[in-house]
Amino acid sequence: MSSPPCDRHKNLQMVPFGRTFIDVCPVPSCGRCHDDQGYFEVVDGHLVRGDRASPNKLFSPREQILKTLRSMAGAKALSRL
Repeated sequence: MSSPPCDRHKNLQMVPFGRTFIDVCPVPSCGRCHDDQGYFEVVDGHLVRGDRASPNKLFSPREQILKTLRSMAGAKALSRL
């Protein structure tokens, strides 16, 4: 049986995880897995089925980027003084 595509990265096929019946997304930061019951991810040691954990992952990188840009803008403003 072929591996399904990742539900977040439609153009990437998931890869088998060792000698298990679990497939994982090849994108390191994705964390999505698939087995015979569907898609899931492991959050704090617990299986989370469906797409419940994904919104938190979308906000975290955005906030980190904004924080970095703001600190860079602040550093440039201080260097002009």
